[in-house]
Amino acid sequence: MPRAAKPAEDLTSAPRPLGCLPASADVPQVKAAIRLLTHDGQPLAAFAERDRCISAGAYLDPNRETGEVVLEFLAEDRPTDGREELDAERVRVTLEYADLFRVAGWTVQEFRERDHTNRERLTRLILTTPPPTARERMTAALDEYGITAHVDKDAGNSWLAIPVTGSDFPGVGTPHLIAYVYEAREDWVFVDNPMEHWAGGWEVRFNYGSVEVVIHRSDAAADPASATATAAKLIAAIRAAWAG
Repeated sequence: MPRAAKPAEDLTSAPRPLGCLPASADVPQVKAAIRLLTHDGQPLAAFAERDRCISAGAYLDPNRETGEVVLEFLAEDRPTDGREELDAERVRVTLEYADLFRVAGWTVQEFRERDHTNRERLTRLILTTPPPTARERMTAALDEYGITAHVDKDAGNSWLAIPVTGSDFPGVGTPHLIAYVYEAREDWVFVDNPMEHWAGGWEVRFNYGSVEVVIHRSDAAADPASATATAAKLIAAIRAAWAG
């Protein structure tokens, strides 16, 4: 874990990443967290050689095995009589981080430790990236077959339009496939949200240009990854049959 240092220490000439150590810069969950923090205008900790923090901000330390990332607020050293102020600042900023990541759909666990006065304080967060949206899952699955899907939206609903030939967005009256997750309790179809957050399954329709027919429904309780793979395989088979 990097140690806080006084700002008098100079940066080296070699560029170093902000918000993490060089060895963590390419870790996916670290990159995703830094994007969110940067977008929100949150400062990122800066480090000099020997991994010493020289500028206050967010620091991210990944757990590669679990896919989690630990987020901590690092600040410069302060005199002993300023310790209480620093501890209070750390709690305040860490709570702001927690709110930011929760709103973005991340899973947030709060980690507490006892300070020099034996008081329990919030010190860091353990973050887990949000699951992919249904669109991201299906787009990736169809990409394995070389199939392009296009997002379409209306009145709060979203779905994928998939041409039966070629890769262009289907024109009006052109036969095509439509895929979305149907949430029966809300009577809502979507692809722009994670399936894990709703009790919905994939529904695939064939649009003949003037009429639509449901050709596939997955169990709402099915694993999102396997349900997506099954629906994508069906779509690929239909496209192959149409082309053949």
